Amino acid sequence: MKWYTLPGPADFIDGVMQQMRDGISVVVATPNFAQPNLEDAFVEQLRHTHWAPERVTIDSPGDPLKWLTDSLYLEPVQWVGWNAEKLCSQLRAGQLIVIEGVTALNWDAWWTFLRDFEVASRQRASDERPVLLVFVRGVPQKCLQAERAALTTSIWSGVFGELDTLTYVDQRLRCIRKRARHHKLIVRQIAALALWDLDLADYLINQPERDVFDIEVILQAARCALGRGDSTLGSNWESGGLDHFDGVDMLHPFALLDGSDPAKELQRRMWTAQAAELLPLIEVRRRELVRSLERHVPCPLWIDSKRQIRSLEELEIGSLAYVAQTRGIRGELKDRAEWLARCRNILAHLGLLSDGDALDPRLYQ
Repeated sequence: MKWYTLPGPADFIDGVMQQMRDGISVVVATPNFAQPNLEDAFVEQLRHTHWAPERVTIDSPGDPLKWLTDSLYLEPVQWVGWNAEKLCSQLRAGQLIVIEGVTALNWDAWWTFLRDFEVASRQRASDERPVLLVFVRGVPQKCLQAERAALTTSIWSGVFGELDTLTYVDQRLRCIRKRARHHKLIVRQIAALALWDLDLADYLINQPERDVFDIEVILQAARCALGRGDSTLGSNWESGGLDHFDGVDMLHPFALLDGSDPAKELQRRMWTAQAAELLPLIEVRRRELVRSLERHVPCPLWIDSKRQIRSLEELEIGSLAYVAQTRGIRGELKDRAEWLARCRNILAHLGLLSDGDALDPRLYQ
């Protein structure tokens, strides 16, 4: 599926396009490691909504004014006195220029040019202005103060949320393999590890399901496969190591690997995915177990001579396993009760189920 049709990215792109419809030039600021085809997605959506963007990519460290003039094939009568105001006057109403390749190395020069261009464009009515869409990668947010009457900054932060990633992983998995009984668990686990990094999500989607349970090994393999094995991902937004995800600042999994993850955050994220999917399933299996045990265990009964139970439905899975052990239940019924109790106990103590337990068909009957 096209990731930019997901709710979070679609809302961000729509917001940028609305600013440009109002005659405001926009700086879209992203980390170094954002969606690799982010600019392509914007251009496709712009064309889909009947814009005619002119796309230029910076290929030299020269003066932005001269570079943009040359890139647009404008021919000043003379370069002496040529400035942003004269450049703006040569552009037609509603003309959209998409500029790519601005980085921390050339941002200062481009920021100076953009301020001058904003002043010049403000001399025209909002529906008669040319507008710039400038993509900036790897510039710290504190350096991106570009809020003016005809110039604004949209920061690519907090764009993706859990719903976006879950939807993306779900649809991608459905496209490449038959839907398994444990499909939702795999979706949750991949989304919990990948967060906003859809390249990482794509890698995990294409791996054997059981490999995803070995968190550190699969992430190290993903890092190498994605060409990021030789670089350390900083724990800041501009490097791609930190983002606002559903209202919480979270570190990228590769950044956690770099720091050896002392707080076991990766394990906690995986546990959250397992608990959300498996605890309700264990409860469903508990209720089925109650109906099976009722044929063999009459009620009321006493547990430890302290508590009288009028119905097995009153017991949680650990107590049901105890009843099965002490009331002479044998075979598959007893094994199932003990296994469910063990799985529930592991999750209750913030532990992770192995692939053998988490994918066991008995959970998905």
